[in-house]
Amino acid sequence: MKRRAIVIWAAVSLSLGIVPSAQSHSSLADSNPKARSVIAKLPKLLWIEFDGNLITLGDKKINFLSVTNRKGRELSDGEPFIGGARLSVKIKHRKAAGPIKVSWRVVSQDGHPVSSYLTFMVRR
Repeated sequence: MKRRAIVIWAAVSLSLGIVPSAQSHSSLADSNPKARSVIAKLPKLLWIEFDGNLITLGDKKINFLSVTNRKGRELSDGEPFIGGARLSVKIKHRKAAGPIKVSWRVVSQDGHPVSSYLTFMVRR
């Protein structure tokens, strides 16, 4: 009898939408350039993409993207911009060579901030 009651409760809850769905923090799904890759030249537009859309709050800056060379010099041109699950930034110092670090802090769909970084190499 208990099992039947649990099954009925679960079916009613699901049909009414009162069981909360499981949400998790966003994870990096893709990037251009790829993490740990070796490329010949920096692209005009660098982007990172997550497995879920990023949250924005009007004009408030809650998502950040930084692209630096080995000396810590910022290589990006202007503010990063969001398109769904992708955070992009234009690159102004495209002749940079050596290790490049891409750092970010984003707010995922579940409302939690996620931060990390990736690296790649530019060879000349």
